[in-house]
Amino acid sequence: MLRAGLFALALLAACVPTHRHDNPANPEPPADAPAPPIGPGGLQGDDTCGMAAHSTWLGVHESAINRASLPAGARVICATCLVTQDYSPGRLNLHLSAEGRVASMRCG
Repeated sequence: MLRAGLFALALLAACVPTHRHDNPANPEPPADAPAPPIGPGGLQGDDTCGMAAHSTWLGVHESAINRASLPAGARVICATCLVTQDYSPGRLNLHLSAEGRVASMRCG
């Protein structure tokens, strides 16, 4: 019976993590986290896709955007559109409001 108890204890000990990867005192975003958006308040964070160069599009209606002038791979995303969730730091995403105006921009 003692052997069975020791075996069970050893088995349970093997399931306990030996270290923690997260540090609540110093939280850091994951390396593949999306870049902060640019919105009415301005750019917030790194600009990995050139969104600052296109910040004049904020508030502009979708029909007025010259899509040929968008960077390669850029997406114009309507308020109800479904998009893939893959992260590409060099891709510019323009998010439209329900009225069809550019409400925010985000890299990814």
